[in-house]
Amino acid sequence: MPSSFTTENNCDLLVIGSGAGALSAAVTAAQLGLQVIVVEKEPQFGGTTAWSGGWMWVPRNPLAVEAGLLERIEKPLSYLRRELGEKFDESRALAFLNNAPRMVAFFRRHTALQFIDGNTIPDFHGHTTDAATGGRSICAAPFDARQLGQRLHDLKPPLQETTLWGMGIASGAELRHFLNVLRQPASFWVVTQLLLRHARDLLVHRRGTRLVNGNALIGGLAKSALDLGVDIRVNSPALRLLQDGGRVTGAVVQMAQGEISIQARCGVVLATGGFPHDPTRKQQLLHHAPTGHEHWSAGNRGNTGDGLRLGESAGGVVAGDLVQAAALAPVSLVPRDDGSVAHFPHLIERAKPGLIAVTAQGLRFANEANSYHDFMQDLLAATPAGQKPEAWLVCDHDFIRCYGLGAVKPAPMPLGPWLKNGYLKRGPSLLELAQVCGIDAQALQATVQRYNALAQDGKDRDFGKGETPYNRIQGDAIKATRRGLRNPCMGPIEQGPFYAVKVVMGSLGTFAGLRVNDHAQVTNAQGQAIPGLYAGGNDLSSMMGGHYPAGGITLGPAMTFGFIAAHHAAGRDPAATCEYPITTTSTDTSKENTMYYELATMTLPFGTAGQAATNVQAFATAPQAKGELLGCWFTDIGVLNQMIVLRGFVTLEALQAERERTQQSTRPESGNGPWGPFGCGEIYQTLEQHSYKGFPWMKPVRPSAESGITGPVYEIRTYGIKPDGVQPTIDLWAQYVPARDKLSPCVVAMVALDGPLRFTNIWAYDSLNARSQIRGEAVAQGIWPPKGGPAHLTTNMVSTIALPTAVSPLK
Repeated sequence: MPSSFTTENNCDLLVIGSGAGALSAAVTAAQLGLQVIVVEKEPQFGGTTAWSGGWMWVPRNPLAVEAGLLERIEKPLSYLRRELGEKFDESRALAFLNNAPRMVAFFRRHTALQFIDGNTIPDFHGHTTDAATGGRSICAAPFDARQLGQRLHDLKPPLQETTLWGMGIASGAELRHFLNVLRQPASFWVVTQLLLRHARDLLVHRRGTRLVNGNALIGGLAKSALDLGVDIRVNSPALRLLQDGGRVTGAVVQMAQGEISIQARCGVVLATGGFPHDPTRKQQLLHHAPTGHEHWSAGNRGNTGDGLRLGESAGGVVAGDLVQAAALAPVSLVPRDDGSVAHFPHLIERAKPGLIAVTAQGLRFANEANSYHDFMQDLLAATPAGQKPEAWLVCDHDFIRCYGLGAVKPAPMPLGPWLKNGYLKRGPSLLELAQVCGIDAQALQATVQRYNALAQDGKDRDFGKGETPYNRIQGDAIKATRRGLRNPCMGPIEQGPFYAVKVVMGSLGTFAGLRVNDHAQVTNAQGQAIPGLYAGGNDLSSMMGGHYPAGGITLGPAMTFGFIAAHHAAGRDPAATCEYPITTTSTDTSKENTMYYELATMTLPFGTAGQAATNVQAFATAPQAKGELLGCWFTDIGVLNQMIVLRGFVTLEALQAERERTQQSTRPESGNGPWGPFGCGEIYQTLEQHSYKGFPWMKPVRPSAESGITGPVYEIRTYGIKPDGVQPTIDLWAQYVPARDKLSPCVVAMVALDGPLRFTNIWAYDSLNARSQIRGEAVAQGIWPPKGGPAHLTTNMVSTIALPTAVSPLK
């Protein structure tokens, strides 16, 4: 029991629950001068947050701004509007988007909680207009739990099955080191150091103290709360709310001494984690759980809907009209030595090359690389009425030793225990694996055969795996490239023995919670605020309306609305207490808006293309090179015997410097080795170099291994533009290209910075026949060319068909 316990038990703000939403409110309120008590019914604080990845969706956050990733508030607002549809609430969305950056700045400035950026993490749905490829995500920085002193063991450790001997592994670079531990000496060294530190922690502290992910978020929040005098009490369930004249004034809490009444002058925050383990509420709100037991959440087992019942007792209303009441995720049931069963969430391996998901009928049903929520929505849609929504994740031996599968760790960890307890299924052949799992064997064999052909081609024509930035960042571009694969999310399943793990309906938590207003005040059936009562975390009905547009849309709003609730309870304005500037003006300085390109064309003697391509690659990747080689093609239709080279540059100065290097490259005195522009001084007959700036709304050109864009046929089109036609053309293309992209991807559209006024665009196609069919289909559908666009162009138009050389990053 903390020494601050008093018989009076009076405070300004009582917070029920101890996850991110709860502790955000507690820390903010304490920093604003309020006396705060936190009560948690379990023996340890942290809730589901302590088990989570810890990522938060916070558009326009300070870390992104400091990295130069600026965007107007209209961009994420537009993305939410399109994603949420009729569930979009502009008032709540603006409350979140305006205050989320302030929340981050507030915690960075005033507390022990610090953050790392997720500036390369894309939104889930890259085809939606105004989806971002980065700059909207943050995570808690690693935290040293020894700072918690005597309260160290009151912090809930990470979920055992997601750790290595109890040691949390951070996503991103740290996880890649663990996956490469047997292949790269640098990774072996990093992992060895981490394991030695963890072994020391186990000896000295009986648990790991280097916290990452959600555990670090709770550790930083708890340290901040304790430093500010917040009284955090565990083993203290709230039994009922206290009210006076219609205002919530506190709660009755069960403690070791018995039932204690805690009075809260400014109000009570309900943040008990939603209802993932409340069978009654699940039966009411989850259609796939008709008895309330057909849903296996990975959320904290203590989250049984206490906060929702408390809120309803004071007149609050639980939202029952969300598109989906839970944050769905594929979960496998992991037998434990003590006879219990853990619920393991499959968040990482599904996008890696060499895995598919099939139903018992042996058929794929979804893009495995999509978000966990989308994946499970697709499983529900594919499950006939009356059948259980279940699936199998299937892979081969090479895959499981490289990436693991669910709770099964990659090499050098053994497979034997998982085979023995039945969690992991194995078969020497696909036929035998199917028999062990109860999968239709012939269908599985046919599915794998088709998938392998698609993987070799690099395009998933069935479900679009690898098409979006989110898919690709979840994949493994390095290994795919090493194996000669075109898609970082797709690889053949061919090296037996074969393995499978069953996944069932589960979730990371719940969306349906108490209805609130923009200040996080719980509202009654008439939409009026209940004085003194706030909701936070998953007790607050999700502002996303049951949609899941990006990773971190649970913790980002949880932290933000906890911050908002504390300010309202304290009678303070977040804009006044936090000086963080909120950018509202448009800017053209983001990385996406400053990409420059050079398109160089060399005419070559017949039969020299192979040598020229090798020289181009060496020249463009030399240590002194300023730009990045993106494409190297040889013409097939148009002017023949030409090599076209596309290079990208972050700044115009870098482009100009590289232009000078190219032109000033002369024959060495020894006369040996490649020399001249692109190392082709003795080969090329003519050379033209032209500078371009990408259309400001276009994403930067990336190699096929990252972007997923592949040919092998590329069309390079150049149009003359009338003097007043540049901006109208850019605007029209911004409007029409998203629809046109769904037929075939636009690699780049760019305006020339030299020579005649013109712009060049490059398109990728599967074949010449596909090009003809797609162009005809685009015209037939009325999505191309942009309506009114030709009026801004001259008759100077050139089209070239080119094929990638062996060295081209765009394959």
